[in-house]
Amino acid sequence: MIQKLRRQFILIAMSSTFAVLFIIIGTLNILNYASMVRQKDDILTILSQNQGRFPAMFGPKREMREDESFSQGKENMNLPWKFDGEWNGPWRREDFSREMPYETRFFSVTIEDGEVVRKDLGMIASIEEDDTEAYAKTVLQKYEKRGTSKGFYDEYRYLITKTDKGYYVLFVDAASDLSSFRKVLLTSIGVSTLGIFAVFILVLFFSKKVFKPVEESYHKQRHFITDASHELKTPLTIISANVEVMEMESEESKWSQSIKKQVSRMIGLVDQLVTLSRLDEQVESSKQRFSLSEAISDTAQNYLPVAESSGKELELDIEENIILNGDEKQIRQLTGLLMDNAMKYASGGEGGKIRVRLSLKHRSKKAELTLWNTVDEITQGAHDELFERFYRPDSSRNSKTGGSGIGLSIVKSIVEAHHGKVSATSKDGKSLEFKAVLPLN
Repeated sequence: MIQKLRRQFILIAMSSTFAVLFIIIGTLNILNYASMVRQKDDILTILSQNQGRFPAMFGPKREMREDESFSQGKENMNLPWKFDGEWNGPWRREDFSREMPYETRFFSVTIEDGEVVRKDLGMIASIEEDDTEAYAKTVLQKYEKRGTSKGFYDEYRYLITKTDKGYYVLFVDAASDLSSFRKVLLTSIGVSTLGIFAVFILVLFFSKKVFKPVEESYHKQRHFITDASHELKTPLTIISANVEVMEMESEESKWSQSIKKQVSRMIGLVDQLVTLSRLDEQVESSKQRFSLSEAISDTAQNYLPVAESSGKELELDIEENIILNGDEKQIRQLTGLLMDNAMKYASGGEGGKIRVRLSLKHRSKKAELTLWNTVDEITQGAHDELFERFYRPDSSRNSKTGGSGIGLSIVKSIVEAHHGKVSATSKDGKSLEFKAVLPLN
């Protein structure tokens, strides 16, 4: 049990660490990507609004002569700006570097009436002229299908602007930015992986120390229960023997019968505590292949006379030839505990019904044991609290029926020892269904 708690602690710690790192790294990379895309889109918008050139305010501080054409200025100074442009758009000058025209690599394609009429490759050298037309036509096809004027194609960010005669397509080289983004992404993933591994080592090491006092306390408690159970059985046996002697010397009375009944109940409670303590140890019991169908059928049929005498209807639907690799003694105990619970708490008198069903789930190779019984009143939904130790939903009712609140805890421990799952649900508020699913192997 302590090892199970330790594993759960490590799992929770590692899951929390992974979730935090995933959110942090994911957020940082998303923001990084969004910033890169926003910057490229702003550049594309500036170029689109200024006929494929940067405004003059990006240029040098010296003024050009009025008679100097742009081509002459570009030839003389190799500067990619537009000298007669105006600053358009919601951007501030300080948002951009004066070096941006030198750093930005872009090209444009103008299409009119479905034909390419102009290609401007003056500010890029990494693409051939023939490829620009193919790029433009490809992104236009996407635009016509999806209606999206922005996006990535290859390692270029593009913007499509509709004109009176056709389209003006601008491409900005984003290879360097995408490469930097990928490097940051891979680096962050690598560092996070190493960080998670380091945290796992630390949690694994320190969890052993953290749980050591708990483990020692648990073992002492378990040994106390075992030792106390053996010590309690001796005086209980003596009391039972003395009562029998008293009845032999005198005669039976309601008092002697009450003493014997309470002693028997006490011995049963002690046995349940010992069983629960042993199951908590999670010691691998001797497992072997046996007929699950016969074990459940034999145990359930023993309750037919009890059901008849108490006015309850017991139905058995046991599929034959289901073989389980497990502990037959524990499975018989599980069935008996479920039957005891059904007999105690099924609605009394005529009309009380109990159904036991065992079936094989062929696809999952699991056996499903279902025990259904009517009840006087219960809330609809899941009732997993019934498997908690010493849980007593109705103390007065339990005192009448002799319930200890341990039986269903033992049921859960046995099912888990066989790597199965058990549940309790009420679908209508007038019945209760216990379902145990057991892997056959």
